[in-house]
Amino acid sequence: MDRGIRSSNCLDIWTEENNDIIKKWKVYCLLRNERGQETQHDARKRYYSEIHKLLQKIQGVPCVPASVRLELTIRYNTLLFALSLSEFTETRVLLTQGLVRALEANGCQPPGSELILLWQTALQSFAGTDLLSCLHQLLCVQWALWLCTDQLEELQILLSGPQKEIAAAPGDLLAVIGDLRFSIEGNPSLLVAMAPGELKELVHICTVTTKGIGEMEEGKDSEALLTFQEALSQPAPRTLLAQLHTLAGICLAKLAQPQSAMQCFRKALEVDFGCRSALYQSSLLYGRLGNVQAEMEALHLLHAAVTLSGCGDSARDQAPLLSAESLLRSPTLACFLATPSPPGIQHALAHRCLQSHRIPEAVEHFLDLLTSLQADGKLLVNTSGSPSLPRVPEIYLEAAFTMLKAKRYWDCVAICEEVISKTVDLVPERLALELPIEGHQEPESMMQPAPLTGRKTENVEERLNFVLWAGAAYLLQGLTYGHIKDNAEALTNFTRSINVLLKVLVKNKDGQFMDPGDGQAAGIKLQTLQRLKGLALAGRGVCFMHARKQKEALQDFQLSLQASPGSEHADLWLVEALWQLERKEEALSHWRSRSRSSAQRPAPLENTPGGLPLYLHYNLQDGISFEPEGLKKKMEDLIHSRGVPTCEDI
Repeated sequence: MDRGIRSSNCLDIWTEENNDIIKKWKVYCLLRNERGQETQHDARKRYYSEIHKLLQKIQGVPCVPASVRLELTIRYNTLLFALSLSEFTETRVLLTQGLVRALEANGCQPPGSELILLWQTALQSFAGTDLLSCLHQLLCVQWALWLCTDQLEELQILLSGPQKEIAAAPGDLLAVIGDLRFSIEGNPSLLVAMAPGELKELVHICTVTTKGIGEMEEGKDSEALLTFQEALSQPAPRTLLAQLHTLAGICLAKLAQPQSAMQCFRKALEVDFGCRSALYQSSLLYGRLGNVQAEMEALHLLHAAVTLSGCGDSARDQAPLLSAESLLRSPTLACFLATPSPPGIQHALAHRCLQSHRIPEAVEHFLDLLTSLQADGKLLVNTSGSPSLPRVPEIYLEAAFTMLKAKRYWDCVAICEEVISKTVDLVPERLALELPIEGHQEPESMMQPAPLTGRKTENVEERLNFVLWAGAAYLLQGLTYGHIKDNAEALTNFTRSINVLLKVLVKNKDGQFMDPGDGQAAGIKLQTLQRLKGLALAGRGVCFMHARKQKEALQDFQLSLQASPGSEHADLWLVEALWQLERKEEALSHWRSRSRSSAQRPAPLENTPGGLPLYLHYNLQDGISFEPEGLKKKMEDLIHSRGVPTCEDI
């Protein structure tokens, strides 16, 4: 009799301890914003430690039928905290121990430690009893664990078994979990950190979402769209609901249904205006549709949402112990819903303004971006690129090019000087590159990005980056001085750019070194090198023309066209140089050749996918006065002086 009283007293004490811990946790959640000194992660660890110590007390005595409900409930609470802390191994151990002790209390011999066998045995053993609901609580946690660890096939194996208590019929996972019949009613006298019914709904919709993500990853966008639409019919937290609308919109955009996609993004924002991924996807879609104004507005809203202090933090602070974010751990989902950092958004705004010739706006955005980068202490060279943000030196070069376009010449010079000061000392004395053999198989391969090969590819490519950045900075400075009619400084900077770029030699498949400007080099970086050399040589040639050094100018124009074929303005300057050197026959011959080939000239490289950097979209006519009509008249006069011209002559 005394033993029974002591046992009853222990159960009451443990029940009170469990309820006290859960009450304290719920009070903490309500007052979380007023207790900012402790992170939620630290609080979870603290409460996990308390509830786990209580569980260890109960495990210190044999499990008996009278204590099964209490032990399973305390174990359920402990598992919730363990899972919220991503303690997956500990969660699995606690589940296994709980099933073994429950079976022993019910007089059953555990079949081993294999989880699926334990679950099958336990569900059959407790079928028809009032303790089945406690077991189903643990099953919800097990489902969540398999979801987090990408083991949903284990759940399907279990649910496809003979347990009528949990599944109607085997088959597709989503069909099976849609028919789950859980008896998860709780005992009002035992408090839980998260209601089992709430957990089941959350794990259910996260499982459906995971299936849709997998279909997107496999390129099955139509199937994924149907899956997300099914998920949208289920109860879901507001944040997840907005994400599902966004994912459906991404599928519709890929299925060439932009208007329907935009409606999904709008629904996402109606559900959760802080859904940054919906704003970002809207901006991308507007960009593809050519609606620059709407794209810019979406980017402005996104930047405001990202930079507002505390935006989104309060929602995370008030999140339940387990949330969709903690259960959906797919890298693919993170990729689909990723949004740029604030500097990335600023760069997108500046870049789009520059592309759409909104130069004053581009200037302001670039100045803001440079200020934020300097405030963050970003290193100019060592900052790695990301999908939404280029390397920092490239941002500086784009900003310098924007200043040049805006005629803010000294700002352009200063920004270029910053790039030069950080890169020029890192330029190698000589850089030999090997092209892959397949890069020589087809002439078209020049237009396709091809990797460079070498002993240390990354190191080689980084050294090539230093060459390109320093060469581009000197080039932009040369163009700037050309604009302000400082011919001597322009000549000096063009020469410095050329000297840097000539440090790169490219080896072909026969082991011979060649100039990457001869048309054999493959890869965007080498094409960028080619374009840089063409512009620098042409710019220096113009300086020589102004200095009345026509021979040197002619040589540079010829080398420019060799490095970057098809440059119309370098062609014109070359004809002018020949004319001034009294080599009129050659000038006329080149004029005719140029006229015949202009119709067949391929599209500029910068208009091709994955083409040249934006800061190289420069024409010599933008800043250096040249009258093509005057040259054309001289050629026509020469042709007419020889008789009636033919159409071919003109």
